[in-house]
Amino acid sequence: MNIGTKKDEDPHSLLWAAVLAVVGWTFLCLVSGYFYVSTEKSRTLELARKEALTVFDKDQAFRHWATSHGRVYVPLTKDTQPNPALSHVPERDIITQRGVRFTMLDPASMMRQIMDKYEELYGVKCRITTLDLLAVDKDNGPAEWAQRAREKFEQGVPEHVEVIDEGGHSWFRLIRPLAMEESCLKCHAAQGEALGEALSGVEVAVSLTPYLAMESRSLWVIYLTHGFFWLFGLLVVAGAFGHGKRRMAERRAHNLEIADSFQKIKFFAYSVSHDLKNPVVAIHGLSKRLERKYGNLLGDKGNQYCRQIVSSAEQISKLVDQINTYISTKEQPLDVEVIDLKDIFAQVRQEHLRALARRSIQWREPEHVPAVSADRLALLRVFRNFIDNALKYGGEGLGNIEIAYADDPHYHIFSVHNDGASLTPEACRKVFELFSREVSNQSISGSGLGLAIVKEIAELHAGKVWSESIGDNGVTFYFAIAKKL
Repeated sequence: MNIGTKKDEDPHSLLWAAVLAVVGWTFLCLVSGYFYVSTEKSRTLELARKEALTVFDKDQAFRHWATSHGRVYVPLTKDTQPNPALSHVPERDIITQRGVRFTMLDPASMMRQIMDKYEELYGVKCRITTLDLLAVDKDNGPAEWAQRAREKFEQGVPEHVEVIDEGGHSWFRLIRPLAMEESCLKCHAAQGEALGEALSGVEVAVSLTPYLAMESRSLWVIYLTHGFFWLFGLLVVAGAFGHGKRRMAERRAHNLEIADSFQKIKFFAYSVSHDLKNPVVAIHGLSKRLERKYGNLLGDKGNQYCRQIVSSAEQISKLVDQINTYISTKEQPLDVEVIDLKDIFAQVRQEHLRALARRSIQWREPEHVPAVSADRLALLRVFRNFIDNALKYGGEGLGNIEIAYADDPHYHIFSVHNDGASLTPEACRKVFELFSREVSNQSISGSGLGLAIVKEIAELHAGKVWSESIGDNGVTFYFAIAKKL
């Protein structure tokens, strides 16, 4: 069962809650912003990689076309001169009948010219490189990049990418090795290269400038939206903090009014109890003396009147005592100590032993109860009131009183069950209120303060009380106190 407790409202706790809310919200916004920024940066690199792979695949397609056709003749131009690597070929250079000079191009030369033209048109750098010379070839860029690429290939990694700064621009560089195919052996067999061997690679360098421009726009959107939501969250926290402060101020003012009213009621109650106590004691004493000295003159009816006056005086005296007890319970600080509940049960049972024996009421209590930290006199008062209540209102059908204990992670929960008269659901809800008594029990003398005192003691121990009554099975009263006070 869930137990609710009252907690004093502290302005510092409200401030700490607001600070924690701001810190938590800021942390969430930072984590979210970091996630989206990282995602956007990864997206930029992925887009550049896709473009580089598209260019690489284009070069691969042309490579396959060129190797499938072998060597081709093209007219001599300023950019296309005879290839020294083909000087051993008898018909490397030819002249047509019209006197036009042609030279032979191998697939590698064709690819280099295509790559140079593609760079001129679209700004994407492409080149074929020899892996054996990759780390030292000055045309292949920084030696560190080249060395890292070669090491990756030697480890079996099929691709190496890096972002580098060159010429005042950022470039996405991708390189993949080229495996020797059967159509390539037409030119490379004489060089001792074997089928499947990867001695060359294709490098593609894509400018990141347009991608970084798109990334910058996206990052600004991320910064602005997260900044907006962060500020909105701060406004919500500030609004909640202000509302909480107003509520706390209102509650403090209300509590001051209650405290002032309580002081007035306490003063009134003490005054009334003092003013009533002396006359009640006098009436009680004089009535008993009157009955004792002049009972033979008063007759039966006169003696009955005297006894009624004595009984009423005793009831008023008990009511005054209960009022004083209720007020002192609210004011008196707890004297917390470790208590053996078996001693409390034994003392209460001994106090009511005659009444229990006279009515043949069975008493049951738990065999094992853990030691609790509480106010001894307060707990003694609690169980006295529960047993008095059972004996007073249980009726003729009362045959059993059972005390039980239930463990809870945060509370000690005790219950006192009696199988006497039951309570209505409405009475179960109101039984712990001041001067609450069931209509059917108005003929039984009582102050209506006993269970209200129990409720105050429970709340002083950071706990609560409640009752249950099902059918004709009597009533069970529950009393819970906090394990840590």
